[in-house]
Amino acid sequence: MLTILIMILTGLIVGILSAILGIGGGLIMLPAIQIILKFDPATAVATTLLTVVLTSFSGAIGHYRNGRVKVKQSLLIAIGGIVGVIIGSYIFQAYLTQNTDYIQLLLAIMFLIMTIRMSKDLYKEFKNPETKENRAKLSSPIWLVILGIVVGSLTGMLGLGGGIIIVPVMIWLFGSKPIEAVGTTLLAMLPIAIIGAIIKMGQGFVNLNAGLIIGVGSIIGAQIGVKISQFVNPKLFKVIFIAIFIYLATSYLIPIFGF
Repeated sequence: MLTILIMILTGLIVGILSAILGIGGGLIMLPAIQIILKFDPATAVATTLLTVVLTSFSGAIGHYRNGRVKVKQSLLIAIGGIVGVIIGSYIFQAYLTQNTDYIQLLLAIMFLIMTIRMSKDLYKEFKNPETKENRAKLSSPIWLVILGIVVGSLTGMLGLGGGIIIVPVMIWLFGSKPIEAVGTTLLAMLPIAIIGAIIKMGQGFVNLNAGLIIGVGSIIGAQIGVKISQFVNPKLFKVIFIAIFIYLATSYLIPIFGF
């Protein structure tokens, strides 16, 4: 009974953060599932994807009701993401279930780069508070599809919801406001996570009971997070993301180099 309550509480926390930051929940869910339920990495990744489906669904509905979702952009990212998650799931089963060191190293480098980039942006904003919002640097729909392919591949390989990448990219390269980037990302991740979860269920890696129990908490938490998100300052939003990037880069590097 205690384990069930802990799983629901974990889902609740993940749902709240998902709706505020646009992350699908894999960032917190993956290590939590491994620690609490003692799942092997492959089962943890697959079960996390199932919970991401429920979290994204709840958060996307909440933000859509408040007019914070760009549906066209979400669909373009999702199209690329579905292709990517199929590719990533194949790579996951064929090559990564036993050895994830190479992909973890690449992710660590990517998150370090994103930490530096967002830190520079935040420093400029504090130095010059009158700095205007970034204008869109990319406008062609094909870039949204490519973004989806990259994120979908990582989702299929590592169970990451993808929001941790999509949200800052939407802000930097497509000129989205943070809150719109969050809502758009959650909707885009929904079909990607659904396809990924179905594939991994077919591969026999998903623990359905655990995924659904945690998912119940995440559905409730996402609705709470939607209400909180309107009060989050954009600068605080970026500070939180910088902290997450540092945590991710460190967590991927430690197992590789044995620190």
